[in-house]
Amino acid sequence: MKIWDTNLQALKARDQTGDLLPELPPGPPAARRVTLVPGPCPTLQVPGAKGRPVTLHSPREAWKEAEALAARAPVAPSRPLLALGLGLGYHLLKLLPRLAPEQPLVVVEQDPEILWAALQSLDLTPLLARPRTALVVHPEALEAVSHLQTRLRLGNGGGAPLLWGHPASLRAANAFYEEVIAAFQTPRAAPSRSRSLKKEKLRVLVVNPDYFLIPEVSRAFQQLGHEQQVLLFDKREEDGGKVLQRILDRVADYAPDLLFTINHLGFDREGLLIEALTRLRLPSVSWYVDSPAIILNLYAGPKSDLSYIFVWDPTYVPEVKALGFSQVFTLPLGTSPETFYPQPVADLNRWRAPAAFVGNSMTETLAKKLERLPSSPEFLEIFRQLQDAYRAQPYRRLDLLLEERGLAQHPLILGLNPVQRTDLEAGVIFSATRDYRLECVRQLAPFKPAIYGDSGWRELLGASLRLGPVVSYYEDLPAIYGATTVNFNATSMQMKAAVNQRVFDVPAAGGFLLTDFKEQLAEVLEPGKETVCYHHPEEIPELVRFYLDRPEARRRIVERGRARILREHTYRHRIQEMLAVLRRNM
Repeated sequence: MKIWDTNLQALKARDQTGDLLPELPPGPPAARRVTLVPGPCPTLQVPGAKGRPVTLHSPREAWKEAEALAARAPVAPSRPLLALGLGLGYHLLKLLPRLAPEQPLVVVEQDPEILWAALQSLDLTPLLARPRTALVVHPEALEAVSHLQTRLRLGNGGGAPLLWGHPASLRAANAFYEEVIAAFQTPRAAPSRSRSLKKEKLRVLVVNPDYFLIPEVSRAFQQLGHEQQVLLFDKREEDGGKVLQRILDRVADYAPDLLFTINHLGFDREGLLIEALTRLRLPSVSWYVDSPAIILNLYAGPKSDLSYIFVWDPTYVPEVKALGFSQVFTLPLGTSPETFYPQPVADLNRWRAPAAFVGNSMTETLAKKLERLPSSPEFLEIFRQLQDAYRAQPYRRLDLLLEERGLAQHPLILGLNPVQRTDLEAGVIFSATRDYRLECVRQLAPFKPAIYGDSGWRELLGASLRLGPVVSYYEDLPAIYGATTVNFNATSMQMKAAVNQRVFDVPAAGGFLLTDFKEQLAEVLEPGKETVCYHHPEEIPELVRFYLDRPEARRRIVERGRARILREHTYRHRIQEMLAVLRRNM
């Protein structure tokens, strides 16, 4: 009550001519839609899409989280800052020291209950007493926009505002904030400069956080006659705001026709880059070669019809569209024949093996995800239950697993922030991949295979199998694939229907591949003629034995498979397909 009374007094004392507020109650009203979770860092759980709860702040690191968000806020004394989402006010309090006294700050919030929760949680008097701050709290976006444009004259003779969103609030009330954002975006009829992907030679800016596909993609653009520049940055070392500014500076200097990245790397979660590219009418492509649904759940900013997303697995298209992205297409992986081609015999001898598997055990990858999650026995039991549910029926999203096990409202689940929920979902998938790969690799044991990967394999397999070192994708894999009699593949469980990189690289290198069946496989190679597949791990020993004994059958399959790969499935083909889609839809 003391915090409530202090805030209420400050709120009543302020000049409210620019505010749009509900009637102020004398005391904290009973909450019906939101849940205030007390503690050292109080947090708030609110209903999100389809009633799924969204936690607005980290229950342990709310101030640290807020400081990082405030550091990325666009600050310009001459322009109003439109802050989308009040939350409990952590991020706004951290923002205030960065604002010049004369810069207008307008806070927009949809839910009055969130305002009531904030007033009883944190001392907001620094925010409420600031003369150049306006509060707009209304459940209807049209009413909020009308107030912003008429009373505050934003975007209507009073200057276009800078947009700054609170990610969790944007996620919880996406439709409301999208409508507000749309009202202040640059009209499409008045682009700042003309963009066209119809011309023969394009200028492409490739955003490169040192991902393995970037060299292949850059080479493909060059082979097709396009000009391209690569922008390098280290996502582990460089601050997100600095990366954003570097990208925008390069866009201004280079004036590209297209911006390309992998897995949305380089894009900020608040949508500032998307917003800037939309104003410039500059299309962007993000090619997903990992689960887009998990990654994009963290991107709560505005969407754009110029933001094109390509997914390597067709089953993710509906999920990504459901997140608000309209331009979503399927684009399988491919290979680079400049890297993967039959190697000289002398380079193959050190890698000779009857069978081999090159891949991660997922042990360390899983451990890193679990490190960021609660370590209590109760939470580990929840994780075990989710593992069991996923094994019984794989490829389901976390929300469905939680509902099945009756865990959706468990306090430990509700206490997770968005990043932790993503880590939990990824952890379940990585755990399933580890167990599936281990089951498959054990089927190879009678043939004394070589296993190339991380040290986690030793932990899983003991000393029973030959464990080779971690190998280089560019320097070692072409020779390994050519030297191994039967190259084995077990696909990650994040891939529901798609085939992975080995399906393209092994035949291109002149190697024989035994892979698990995926729906996409029949679209890229003909099973039994251009590759060989198994449907269940129990089939593996018989298939390995059969093809080890039949070199001529292997040779024919390798020749047909390699010819098909070179004819249809190089990265040059993929970039051609991508640009054709863009040109049809621009």
